[in-house]
Amino acid sequence: GLQNRFVKNPRELVDEWTMGLQTRSMFFEQLERELIQSLDNPRIRYLDLYISNFDHVAHHNRDRQSQMIELQEMDSLVGRIWTAIEKSPLAAETAFVMVSDHGFNTDEKIYSQGYNLVKLLGSRAGGGHHVITKRRLMLDYAIKGVYFMVPLITTTTDDSYYLKGQGTSYPTVLLDFDGNERSSIHLRDNDLNLLHILLQQLQHKKLSEPLRRAATDAFFATVERRRSKWQLSLNELNEELAALRLRIEEQRKLWEAQPKTFSRQEVEQGYDDQKKRVFAQLEKLTGQEKSYTEYARTLANLLALRKESFNPGKLKIEDLIAKNAMGERNSIYNLQNYIVGEAPAGLQLRADGSLDLEKSFVRVDYFALLQNVAVKNNVQPAVTNRPIDMVANRIPAIQLQHLVNEEKLTSDVIWVNGGSDKQALIMARADSQGGLSFRYLPIRRLTQDGRDNFHFEEVAWQPDLPLQFFEDEKLIIPPGQDRAAWLSQWHTDLEWLHALHLTKYSNGLIGLYEELAHHKNPRLDLEEPDITPTEKLSRRFIQRQRNLAEADLLIVANNHWNFDVRGFNPGGNHGSFLRVSTHSTFMLAGGEKTQLPRGVVVDEPYDSLSFMPTMLALTGNLRDDKTPLPVLWSKGFRRFPGRLVQEVLPATPGIQRIAVTGANPTR
Repeated sequence: GLQNRFVKNPRELVDEWTMGLQTRSMFFEQLERELIQSLDNPRIRYLDLYISNFDHVAHHNRDRQSQMIELQEMDSLVGRIWTAIEKSPLAAETAFVMVSDHGFNTDEKIYSQGYNLVKLLGSRAGGGHHVITKRRLMLDYAIKGVYFMVPLITTTTDDSYYLKGQGTSYPTVLLDFDGNERSSIHLRDNDLNLLHILLQQLQHKKLSEPLRRAATDAFFATVERRRSKWQLSLNELNEELAALRLRIEEQRKLWEAQPKTFSRQEVEQGYDDQKKRVFAQLEKLTGQEKSYTEYARTLANLLALRKESFNPGKLKIEDLIAKNAMGERNSIYNLQNYIVGEAPAGLQLRADGSLDLEKSFVRVDYFALLQNVAVKNNVQPAVTNRPIDMVANRIPAIQLQHLVNEEKLTSDVIWVNGGSDKQALIMARADSQGGLSFRYLPIRRLTQDGRDNFHFEEVAWQPDLPLQFFEDEKLIIPPGQDRAAWLSQWHTDLEWLHALHLTKYSNGLIGLYEELAHHKNPRLDLEEPDITPTEKLSRRFIQRQRNLAEADLLIVANNHWNFDVRGFNPGGNHGSFLRVSTHSTFMLAGGEKTQLPRGVVVDEPYDSLSFMPTMLALTGNLRDDKTPLPVLWSKGFRRFPGRLVQEVLPATPGIQRIAVTGANPTR
């Protein structure tokens, strides 16, 4: 790319050097050159080009002229590629597919506003957290190089209640802010906070004897409350680590068996890349073994403590609470009563001599905190002064089933919080074929008490409920139906999509469930016949990793707000369920032998789950509209949830190898 960039007229090079080298486009220009060159190679059957230029421009420029210039550049690129396809030896059987990952919420009249969640969480009111993100904050810079793809950046705070100076060892929040209009927050397990604070206090010699006894009792009461679950996790984790070490040895042997050198032909065929993949997998597995072994060690030490021999002065906290460990997911009760530090007056006793857990600690209700965020300096009438639209998270259905009077629910219910009096539950159930139906239940004031019991009030349909489709003029329901009655019923995902896709939040009801609920993964099925004990443990370990990585809260921004604190985007953003942000482009064109229809406009609403099965159908790799052929099945692909986009499938019977006309399962 550098070579091609500087092979130009010397005068042009001097001009560019004077005005500033245009290196941003260098990478994409080289990708285009290599793609067009590869079209002449009949051995290559698939080419992929990713273009992010419009995304970059639209984030920073809201004016039509800037965006149109970039669209014209993209149009020229499409023309160059299509011209190259027409000249290529496989032109007649080549399909050109364009798809965008999202739409863009941009308006010439509105300057997109930014809100800094990192600073909120680092403040005293937000909990005084040390926060890990994957980007540096606005205006921050680094002289030392970092891994440019996904570096872990810790933003420490001087407002920490009990972890000052320990940000790189004990971060307590993981924050994803790169969603622009959405963000995910992962808070450290609340009980780890409680144990950590109590250990610190018990190591102070100034603590009175009554408080020392009460704090010790509270410490061990917390351990005992979690003991059975933690012990089960530890036992299972040790089994999984044993299986992981066997996999590491197998991978190490595979690495050692890799060729040391490759011929030019082997390099062209990608064998050297395969060697890199083998090593990358070995590195990943050994890294996992190291970190989870350390976590298991500290958990075992914590469970081994006994009150009768407890001597906190001789203990190191890092031997009991692993550094950088976030623990397990918090309950709703914990998120509404999250412990962030010792109370200003210190630990307090009840009349009976036990520790008063309510008065002894500073707590934060994160649902109330986030919903009450407001700014004072917003001068745009079209933009609300409240950056946060809604907060959502997953609740196990078994905990709510008796309260909603519903049976056969899927494993999770999604709670959507637009404020104390503007909330909803999204429930789902599956039919015998795995198809989903949903029900939206308006509620208010959902809470969970310390005994894990939930409380809420059902409310009537009204404006300003989460997703706001009750009052939306573009809601489409069957003629003659009462709006509130229809919205209160169970409907399939397709029925909801037909009803909601033109509304302000498009398919947000389905999208929230897809985003937050747990979904069965056939590749991780522990009951699959004929899997070896080692494979079963490996699958269970992957499931554990997935569960431990789950965020506590999904935060969705209000219209024209964003959370990208790397550098707030004044132009536009994406990531929310607003229709303008979710509406994507999908276009196809093909040579004669592809049998793709021409001049067809698809007006049926589909979602992104339709893309993959449609592509596989077009290439003859689906057996029955849903199930991949054996060559893909062996690679782990299973039944696809999305519908095929029938309008783009070839219409000539007997020509295409697609599912609707009977794919050959042996191909």
